[in-house]
Amino acid sequence: MSHFVPQSHDKFFKSLFSKKAAVQDVVRTLLPAEVAGHIDVDSLTLAHTEYIDDKLKGHYSDIVYHGRYDNAGEGVDIQVALLFEHKSAPEKYPHLQLLRYLLNAWETQIKQKQALTPIIPIIFYHGLSEWDKRPLGDYFGKTDSTLQHFLPDFDYLLIDAVRRSDGELKALHNLELQMGLLVMKNIFDSQGLLQNLSLILSEINTLLQSEKGKRAFETLSIYLLSNTQLTTKEWEEKMSTISLQAKQAFVSTAERLHKKGLKEGLKEGINKGVLKTAKQLKKIGLDAKTIAEGTGLSIEEIEKL
Repeated sequence: MSHFVPQSHDKFFKSLFSKKAAVQDVVRTLLPAEVAGHIDVDSLTLAHTEYIDDKLKGHYSDIVYHGRYDNAGEGVDIQVALLFEHKSAPEKYPHLQLLRYLLNAWETQIKQKQALTPIIPIIFYHGLSEWDKRPLGDYFGKTDSTLQHFLPDFDYLLIDAVRRSDGELKALHNLELQMGLLVMKNIFDSQGLLQNLSLILSEINTLLQSEKGKRAFETLSIYLLSNTQLTTKEWEEKMSTISLQAKQAFVSTAERLHKKGLKEGLKEGINKGVLKTAKQLKKIGLDAKTIAEGTGLSIEEIEKL
């Protein structure tokens, strides 16, 4: 595993799906036609509110887009929300987590005196184990038709990257999204990732023509370094087989991260040394004010030692 500061799967997912152009591409290309055909992708806007309560913070995340939905047969468009949730491992009861999201969203709308918005939950999954998609009612075992009336019922869309063909993902027009999802598809299969790298990065030179594309590849490089067993040198050699531009961009990112890591490590070491010195001075009886003047620490920090 690389020694760089890790970039989680969730963080990388967010870096992709927080861009409107990418989500427009997802809707057009990866969602079922019967859903995508109703959504006005030009109207999509990223919501700056996460529908996560304190119990879920640190465990789950969501990305929400609002937009217009062609309410077929009703003669009027309505507002709809797309809720994207990332999963890298199977979830036994996904409906229950999604239901909490939905309730939080609707409660927020009620508090803000807004009309309730239909929400389409979309799970993006890229784990190796097959996702078991089943109705919410199945969670409760065998129930008769009378009891089923008292159970909540809603569905979600599943984008299973591993079980999507390379062709489906290559059909995405947004190169950053296309490469990102292909990498996420293979991230838990190192051999498959290396075998498919030429395909995944087949349009890397086009991506690197813009500053935006260079930043996107930098993010992708950090994700690869953080979540595979290959060393920086091994990745550098592999990139050289793709293109000179890919190798140069990768090396630049790796060197910058290495310098940043050394700098942060040195800073951490200095901080530890200062704290150790302050503890020793406190132990021999110096007052907090004198120690603060000598170490640069605050009196509050010294009193906590």
